[in-house]
This record gives sequence, structure tokens and C-alpha cells, in this order.
Amino acid sequence: MANILKWLGVLLLGILLGTVLGYGARDSGFARVVEERRAEAVGTLASSYIASQTEVDDRAEVKTVAGLQHIEVGVDQPAPDVFRASGVGNTFLIRTHDGLVLFDTGLATQAAKHKRLLQEAAPGQVTHIVLSHSHADHIGGAKFWLAEFPDAEVVTHAEFIEGQRYLDDLERHFWSRNRLLYTFMPEEPPESGMNVYGGITPNIEVAEGDAYAFSSGGVQFEAIAAAGAEGDDNLVLWLPEQRLLFSGDFFGPLFPMVPNLFTLRGEKFRDPLAYVRSLDKLIALQPEMVLPSHFDPVTGSERIRQDMQRMRDATQFIHDQTVAGMNRGDSLWQLMRDVQLPPELALSQGHGKVSWNVRSIWEHYSTWFHFESTTELYPVQIRELYSDIADLAGGPEPLAVRARESLEAGELEAALHWVELGLASQPGHTDLLQARLAALNQLLDRAYEQGSNYSETGWLKSRISTTEAALD
Repeated sequence: MANILKWLGVLLLGILLGTVLGYGARDSGFARVVEERRAEAVGTLASSYIASQTEVDDRAEVKTVAGLQHIEVGVDQPAPDVFRASGVGNTFLIRTHDGLVLFDTGLATQAAKHKRLLQEAAPGQVTHIVLSHSHADHIGGAKFWLAEFPDAEVVTHAEFIEGQRYLDDLERHFWSRNRLLYTFMPEEPPESGMNVYGGITPNIEVAEGDAYAFSSGGVQFEAIAAAGAEGDDNLVLWLPEQRLLFSGDFFGPLFPMVPNLFTLRGEKFRDPLAYVRSLDKLIALQPEMVLPSHFDPVTGSERIRQDMQRMRDATQFIHDQTVAGMNRGDSLWQLMRDVQLPPELALSQGHGKVSWNVRSIWEHYSTWFHFESTTELYPVQIRELYSDIADLAGGPEPLAVRARESLEAGELEAALHWVELGLASQPGHTDLLQARLAALNQLLDRAYEQGSNYSETGWLKSRISTTEAALD
């Protein structure tokens, strides 16, 4: 309750401060400026609060979501006439003699500040808003910009509307899952104002395999549909004369990395071969600089080419090894253990993970029925019998003993299975909860040693907190 009251106080202070600041503005869009200053004040306080609740773990060997929360909002100029507003997500502004082109618009809570800082750095009329895909941290600021520039052309992938639709329809489902991984999120999604998800209608939709070319002030642009590892609605922006590639999340937040064909928070599986085709297309462009929508730009054409090629070949390798194993009759679980990238294709697994991609490829092609048990077809699952099985085993005590034996043998997953059986019989059993806590902590240590995948570490930390609370 104290945290809720504190947060409400922060919001009220932000609204008051934003209103006061807004009344100092003098332009024809007075109401709009008041709303922007209010949103900036509230968003700045919200970002500070989230950062204070988000600890960067020293064990992480790669950049993480936690690190994004600590990036200071500001503007820099990574290339001539290219301005970047940094934060959780980047907003890019490309200045031409005839107007301004935006690529992605960041997170809604930071969007008003992004907009003000970019307009101070490069004032002018926005003619195009190009959105890389339908995730909230990339389209969150679009409404702020469109409120001032309603005639700007909004350019998206042809699948953008569908992506926005299902994310909106399932917002509460995904929100509750995300809160387990990112505990700083509010309990409920916003229901009014500029922060509400969705509502973006494109003027130009680019079909997969196509590109939309346009020019502004003599600068050539190509919005290229490139489906793959962030969904069916990936779009990148290419400036051929400057050889600049605005990639959105096409490569994920880490470059280079194992693609994220599966998301722990939920969403549709991503098509691995669509991603390979898209990578082939972008490799052929030979970019000099990649400007992603998270973290910093990447420079050097040869480095970029080699890293893109490795991502392409690694994705193809995981796909081909999974398909070969399916045709041999190997089980899904065996393939999740066995498929490993060879040293020459080694990539960060801080976002995507090889074993999870194996499963997503399997189920992308062959669905969730694994031909292992008739019970897979019906809604009564083995978990519903756990309590009875625990009773047959003699109660929670012998299961706690088996869990400890598995822990001592380093069989962490087996230990968790024994724990879950026992807790179904007696949810508050101390020995079982302590065994679960030990297994989760060891799994977390292993996760950091094996690539610091921040969805995995986020889930494990959530379960650790729940277990500690149960023990207390």
C-alpha cells in the first residue's frame, strides 16, 4: 500500500508540474503543448521510479532490459542530419531540406520528452513516420507526433494492423505475463490518454517482399518489409546514398545474437526461414551503419556484414538441425538438449535462446501434439494428479528427500519436478520450498554462466521472490 500511495503521489505531482509548465507555452496548439508537458513530467517521474526499481545484475554478461531502464533520455547525432533520442527505445529523426522523417517513436512514457528534445535539435515539419513494428516501445510516441503533424504519412509493414490488433485484443493477458518478468510495470495497463496502446492507422502499407521508396529534400528512402525474428510486421528503413540501415528490432536489442523466434512473455512464433530470407536481403545492402531502436548504433561495413552473415547461418543451422532431427524421429526434448551452435556460429543468447528456438521451430511446423501421449489431446493433464501421486509416494517428506538428492547430483530440473509433486500435496511445506529456492538460485547462476538470457533470468528471479515470500 505504501508503494501504491507513493506512486499516486508521484503521478499527481507530475500532473501538477506538467500543467504549470504547459501554461507557460505560447503557440497555436496550446492544449497540445499543455498535454505534452504534462506527459513529459509524468513520464520523467515514471522513468525515474522504474529505474529505481530495476537493478542491473553484475552477473549479466550482456546488455539487458534492466540496462535499458537506466539509459538517460537525451539527443545525439550519430550521422549527418540524423538525430537520435535515446532511452528505453530510440526515436530517430532524419532531417532533409523538405522536412523531417521519423523512424520509430519510442516508449509512450518517454515520447513527449523525445519529441521536445528532437524538435529543439531539428525543428521542422514531419512528413513521414516510419514504424518498424507494432510493439509498444516502438509506436508509443506516434500519437504525440500525429497530434501536431496529422498529415504525416505513416508507413508500416502490411501486417502491422494485424500485429496491433492481436496485441490489443490480448493486452491484459500479455500484461500480466510481462509483469512477472518486469516487476516495475504498473498493475494495470493505461485505459485513457496518449499512453493507451494501439490506435495507429498507416497510410502506406508495405507488403512482405516489397519496399516503399520515397524521397524528401533530395534524400532517398526505402522502407523495406523484412519479416522475421521480431514478428511478421518487421519493417526497416534504408538510406541507400548514406548506407544507413534503421533496423528497429530486426536484429533484436543485441547485435549480433541468436534470433528471438520464441518470446517467454508470449506472442506468435516467428518464422525462421522468413528471417533467413530477410537477412539475405539486408546483407546484400552492405550497410555502413546499423541504427537499432535499442542501445547504440553499430558501425563498420565489414563487421556488420560478418555479424549479419553469422546470424543468418546460425538461424539456418538451428532450423536445419531441428528438421533433420524431426525426420530421424528424435524427440523434441532430445533436440532441445542436443542442438548446439558450432564455435564458428556462436552468438549471444542474451535475448534468443537455441533450445527455445528448437522448440518453436518444432511446434511452428508440427504443432503442440508430440505423438508421445494420448493425454496430450485432452484437457486433463498430469499436474491434476500430482497431489494423488504425492500421497502414493508417502507424502511430501520423501519427495523433499528426492528433491535434495537431485540437487546434490546437479539435476536441477529433476529437483523442481519432485518439488512440484510435493507442493501439490502440501503447498507450504518448508523443506520443499527450500529445495525449490536452492534449485532456482542454481538455475539462475547457470543462466548467467550460459549467456544471461534476460527473459530466463527475469522469470527465475520472479519465482525466487515468490518462493522467498512463501518461506517468510
